[in-house]
Amino acid sequence: MKATKLYESLFILHKCQLNIHRLDNLIGLSKGIINADHDDALLLTYHINLEAVSYLDEYNVNFLKNVEPNYSERVRQVRKISAPILKRINKWKDLEKFRNNIIAHPWRDKGKFIVPNSGTYNVPRSWFEIAVFINLLKYAWSMVRIEFEEELEQAIDYVRTLQVPPPPPADYSGLNQDHLSMAAEVHKICKSLNKNYYLKVLQYSLEDQDQ
Repeated sequence: MKATKLYESLFILHKCQLNIHRLDNLIGLSKGIINADHDDALLLTYHINLEAVSYLDEYNVNFLKNVEPNYSERVRQVRKISAPILKRINKWKDLEKFRNNIIAHPWRDKGKFIVPNSGTYNVPRSWFEIAVFINLLKYAWSMVRIEFEEELEQAIDYVRTLQVPPPPPADYSGLNQDHLSMAAEVHKICKSLNKNYYLKVLQYSLEDQDQ
């Protein structure tokens, strides 16, 4: 019998860590430099936070409670081994709150307007702290990957079998005319309101639309 619950959890953890690794490469922190523009790099750290919270959610819930019973002991052991690493990650207590208030629902906290000051949240702040955070996540994942190396390969193969065929290509043949009609409608509304606005819409080359 396939260990589908374990496979699903391993794949999600793998996906999160892979994305964190890619984002780290884009920023350049693993090389001790910031490759991206400072503001662009900051936005990439937001995505790292999203993936990290997803990783921790999966690790703390499904990877703990929702795997097949014959894998429970191995999960318990790898979690015990990883506990010192997770203890240090969890020192940043507001990762999920920062995700919810600043990233997922920017500038709102339960409907109330807030200024997104990361200094009010216990999360990695400096580039150094972000690099440390990324490395701790890598350490945690490495323990899981070593213990379940064979199952991870099976998990990736299993998820591939779940992929559905891609949908048929979209038909964009009427896109340019539709946007011209949209602009005309906007202009008509502007005129009725005595607004001297002008909406210039792009016209797209549709020769390579399927690529």
